[in-house]
Amino acid sequence: MVQIDAVRSCNSTLINTQPLVAVFVGGTSGIGENTIRALATNHSDQGKGLRLYIVGRNVDAAKKIIAECVRLCPVGQFRFVQAGDLALLKDVDRVCSEITRIEEDQNTNGEPARVDLLVMSQAGFPLSFQPRNGILFSFISPPPETKEGLDMLMSLLYYSRMRFVMNLLPLLLASPLPAHIVSVYAAGKEGKLFPEDLSLRASQHYGQANVRSHVTYMTTLFMETLAERHPGQLSLVHVFPSVVITDAFYNAGLPTWFKLTFRLAAPILRPFTVPPEENGQRILFLATPRYPARQVTDSETTTKRGEASAHHGDAEVAVGTDGNRGSGAYACNSDGETIPLKGTYRKLREEGLAKKVWDHTIKAFDDIEAGGVFTG
Repeated sequence: MVQIDAVRSCNSTLINTQPLVAVFVGGTSGIGENTIRALATNHSDQGKGLRLYIVGRNVDAAKKIIAECVRLCPVGQFRFVQAGDLALLKDVDRVCSEITRIEEDQNTNGEPARVDLLVMSQAGFPLSFQPRNGILFSFISPPPETKEGLDMLMSLLYYSRMRFVMNLLPLLLASPLPAHIVSVYAAGKEGKLFPEDLSLRASQHYGQANVRSHVTYMTTLFMETLAERHPGQLSLVHVFPSVVITDAFYNAGLPTWFKLTFRLAAPILRPFTVPPEENGQRILFLATPRYPARQVTDSETTTKRGEASAHHGDAEVAVGTDGNRGSGAYACNSDGETIPLKGTYRKLREEGLAKKVWDHTIKAFDDIEAGGVFTG
């Protein structure tokens, strides 16, 4: 475990390095809100500058968060970009276009339009009680497909998140940090995999556990490809946050019996959960140099990836999902430690699954952008 004092120290250093531009998707509640508060608290009025975009649906919640952020960080700039339905890639495209327009229009002080930090936690509590195609496959039933042809849950947890990354890529690549991308869900929770049915179209393949498994595999492999394509420019982290008690457990979409049961159980569970303040600090920590972008190989000095900076402050540079230190793509637990590489990934890479996942995802984007329905 990375000790919380080291986490806070690294976060403080990050805030005082340069002005930061951050985008939080799913930032009006839960883990996104916790991390926004941590960023504003760390920055206070002492940092180098902060410009923050909050993406979500709840206007009232956003106003409340922004008011608190302004109190904590009076020198910061906080904007709310309202989303409609982030399970729809068209809505993701609209939100990204608005962020890009605002970022490009308001930069009159010589700073480049950019995004230094992208944190995505939409659908962080992925339980659905709405049946898909009228069939119950498990105690908790699968959600419907979107009109774009994507499973609603898989879209929120994977497709929409990777679409955010691809749409904001020009701004992310403009970051001098380099840019850090964090997806909050289920790192290390791999299970069954159906390479010929990545979208889990077959009813016998669909289930909450398989959705989680496929999202985890696909996120890891897509992030690895991005890290390889953009060495020195992107750091990508998929994190399992453990149990964090948030308002999501009382979401209106959950049945009354579940919410009442959880309310009764919460006092018993609380000692085994991550406190909201610590959770926010630890998610922000994933944007520090402990998780660097993949190094560009220097043929003249034969510097190997990760050897140039084996330590960052009190924390050792993290091992990436490919088993190499500082490789640019990381799977982390809630305590900041990376999850050991599974042998399965090595075999999957050898079988070309990384390319298959990339091609599958880009085809989904292209088909939907062209106005079609994805059937892959």
